Amino acid sequence: MWRALAALALLGLARGAAGGCGVAQFACRSGACERLDAYCDGVAQCADGSDEPPNCTPCNRTYYGRVGVAYSVGVRDATRVPFLCHMTFTAGGTAHGDLVQLAFDEFRVGRYEPGALDGCPDGYMQLSELGRPFTGGSWCGKADGAALYYSETATVTVSVKLFRVRLGEPFGFRLRYKFLAQRDAVVRFGAIEAPLERGSISPGTYCTRTYEECHRKPCRLQSPNYPGMYPRNVTCYWSLRQKDIPTCKHAMISVRQEYSHKMQIKRSISMASLNKTGRVVRAWRECTGERDRLIFYDGASTDDPVLVEYCGGDWMPRVTSRGPEMLVAFHSSPFSAPLRPPAPPAPLRGFELDVDVVFADSDSLDYAREARRCEFHVKASSSEEEANVTSTGSGRGRRGRLRAPAHTLPPNTTCTWTFHGRPGDLVWIYFSSFTQYSLVEPRRAESAEREDENGVTQRSALATSETNTHLASGACAVELRIWDGGGAEETGARQLGRFCDAAPALCARAALANATRSPRPCAPPDGYVSAAPLLSLAATSLPGTATHPLEFALHYEFVDARLEGTALPEDSRRTPTVPAECARLLTSPGAFASPRNALWFGRGGARRLRCVYRFEVEGARVVLDLQSATFGKEPRCSTRTDSLTGRSVCIPEPVESHAEEPEFGDESSADFDGDEDLPLRVPHLRIYESPWLGYRVQVACICDNSTAPLRLESGGPALELELVSRTMLAGEDHRHVQFHGVWSRGPAPSPSCATRRRSPPPGARIHLTYPYSDDRMSECGETPFLLEARGNRSVFLRVWGEEMPLPSAGAVGEAPPCATANRVLVYDAHSSSLLRVVCPDVGARSVHIFTDEWWGRGARPGALLVSWVAREPGEARLAWMELWRAGPAPRPLAPGEAWPNATAACAHPCASLGACMAAALWCDGAVDCPGGADEAGACGAGARLLAALVAPGGASAVAAAGLAALALLVVLALRRRRRAAPDKQLLGALAAGRRLTEELLYDASRASSAASS
Repeated sequence: MWRALAALALLGLARGAAGGCGVAQFACRSGACERLDAYCDGVAQCADGSDEPPNCTPCNRTYYGRVGVAYSVGVRDATRVPFLCHMTFTAGGTAHGDLVQLAFDEFRVGRYEPGALDGCPDGYMQLSELGRPFTGGSWCGKADGAALYYSETATVTVSVKLFRVRLGEPFGFRLRYKFLAQRDAVVRFGAIEAPLERGSISPGTYCTRTYEECHRKPCRLQSPNYPGMYPRNVTCYWSLRQKDIPTCKHAMISVRQEYSHKMQIKRSISMASLNKTGRVVRAWRECTGERDRLIFYDGASTDDPVLVEYCGGDWMPRVTSRGPEMLVAFHSSPFSAPLRPPAPPAPLRGFELDVDVVFADSDSLDYAREARRCEFHVKASSSEEEANVTSTGSGRGRRGRLRAPAHTLPPNTTCTWTFHGRPGDLVWIYFSSFTQYSLVEPRRAESAEREDENGVTQRSALATSETNTHLASGACAVELRIWDGGGAEETGARQLGRFCDAAPALCARAALANATRSPRPCAPPDGYVSAAPLLSLAATSLPGTATHPLEFALHYEFVDARLEGTALPEDSRRTPTVPAECARLLTSPGAFASPRNALWFGRGGARRLRCVYRFEVEGARVVLDLQSATFGKEPRCSTRTDSLTGRSVCIPEPVESHAEEPEFGDESSADFDGDEDLPLRVPHLRIYESPWLGYRVQVACICDNSTAPLRLESGGPALELELVSRTMLAGEDHRHVQFHGVWSRGPAPSPSCATRRRSPPPGARIHLTYPYSDDRMSECGETPFLLEARGNRSVFLRVWGEEMPLPSAGAVGEAPPCATANRVLVYDAHSSSLLRVVCPDVGARSVHIFTDEWWGRGARPGALLVSWVAREPGEARLAWMELWRAGPAPRPLAPGEAWPNATAACAHPCASLGACMAAALWCDGAVDCPGGADEAGACGAGARLLAALVAPGGASAVAAAGLAALALLVVLALRRRRRAAPDKQLLGALAAGRRLTEELLYDASRASSAASS
């Protein structure tokens, strides 16, 4: 027991002899322990006053402390100059901390002269850390409020030097210090479970660090001694490098800081403003000599292009390198006052930058391939490759979207985009967004969205006016130029537009498209279309995109403008095509396809499409194999066989309304497809037999895929395909509405069917049979007959059989009773519209058809097309003639209404029709006028001969007298017929002459058909 007491007594004596206090305490002479900052603080803490000896000073001492305890130390005066004071603060580890925090509560040391070679002429404060190079930077002047400093190491020394004291410049220096554990410094190092990557410091440097693989961990570029004020006269280089790059990717380094409390770079007094209303960025020319600055290099060395020189502001805009390396340099001025942000009152904390690694596809257009050349080349793939892509995809290399470079552009950089199409291509581009503004100047918002067709000129004029204003005031910050061709250096390149600090034509609604919304498509007025397979655009940024961002979204497409065959000659009888270039003539057999020009479809802004392909060969038939056809993303139509005509027809599905269809204004869309009776609103393909240019008969209509592949063979030398889309959806293009196939030559009879079945006026009687056998008139099959009157005359047609009701629009019903499947179809020759369907029966009554001008309607010459559609053995009989009125119509007449005094002035009247008929048909041995008026009365041999002679001759007085004499001789000859044989020979000769005249008036086909009837 006594031994233990003796040991405790010895230990107490030892502690008393050594002062008995810890390293963070001051030992009074009495043995009491006080805080270290109690020494020479002006207040006696020790009972014996040993902590306040005469002429004491807190300088030239080393201070320790415990973690989390705040201490204070200050220098009361410096009346004697030169004045020098060193105070060292050391964190002893564990309970005594790892880092040192200094808070300068009062700072009045000398004066600060911004811009001077010696910014602190009267005195200054310097900070140095153990194990780090001495920077030599100084603080002086007066600080308004507290300024914080956090050491990077465990020991920091504060040195205050004063060379002179000026009147009115009192000296004052007081600070608080605290020792921190590293685990508590989460702002600098991050949480234990999520540490921040601060890089590897380079030996022998104060703050130069290397960062690698920042895609795996959160890298931060921190100012020296962050989150406190950084030393003066320091230079840091932060090297950012990404080594691990995935296959087929390209890496870019991006640095930014959006929060103002993490972006506090020392500002001059003049820049401090309490009534700031916007976020400020200070860069380039504002970075004067006394300003601290960050310099970003587009590469690993200072020889690489400078992206931006930043020297203060409320945030740090994103800066992105072109490649996987970036060098960031930080320079602080040698002299400064320890300023703080003016509002809200808070200590100056330095800055911290976030680092990101951006990966782009290695073959993308998001970055320039070369370091000092910002060039992009977009090359088109073949349209055949696009044809293999499904309708929901897009052809790789034929169209796409590109944006402004994802990396920052150095000042005075020009980027060019060149679009290389294939032969026959056009280049179509349009912008869905275009934004450029200055971060260092007031932002001007602009919108170039095209409101309507009439607003284009006004918008362009305003843009031109703004452009001229900028040109007059100076160079453009951002200049955009677009050429139809290879650019300014190419001879013959045509400039499509130049925009100085202004946006080009925009189609902003394109940015609204998504899976559930399809805005109105962009049309060429919203963009630019080249006239050749080459288009270029160049964007020049004078200040660089770090402080003057340039962002745009550009949609491009290589439009396949190739067309089949040659242009079809214009014909006033043909319904115009839309566009006009889509009327094509194909004369060389082979493969064919519908147009692939996206600008002609809904996705290109077109509202409607009507294309005509005419396949024509000489002395042969056309054999057409339609291999595939599609009619929209969601076809709403079916192809069926019409039981009335025996031909395929298009039957659209019923719809409730057409509210979603586009408005066409004053344009007439009712007869857009050339058929007023059946205005199909769905895309469809019509096939026509067209032996003569301008005249055709529809033989099929297709509006779905069920009928493909399909083979058709013409009876004559030509077929026509007509693709019609009356209303196109915004997302449809040449992949959704299309057809393709192969066509060839087939054997044809001689002479050609086009020659045989063009029946010349004044008329003919036709008898048709099936099977055709040796009937040369019938063997042309379904090739139509063209019945065409001369001048202002009309066509009158009789077809023996029963008339059948026409099919109603968009419906296929049961055919009315008919003893045969054969049909005679009568069409208007100009509009190709179906006028009559006749069930043929040679023993029945005849159906009478007149052309429209007979009733005073229509201004085109009278013409009909008649098709003999034979499906089973049978025959058909028809007859036609041209007729006319003796005078003009007093008014339009209704069908069947009599013409007043129609035959009063007719030389050869047909009273039953109230019309005049040709003399060649008068008394020709066959009834042409219903009722037989043309063959009644004095139609003996003399009358027939007279009719035959009058028809081609005319009505002159001399000819009339000669004919009268000849008629008299004929009468005398008849009376003497029984008297002498020579009289019989004369009559035989006259009869032979009549037959000769008839052969001259009628062609051989007419004579054979008349004989058969």
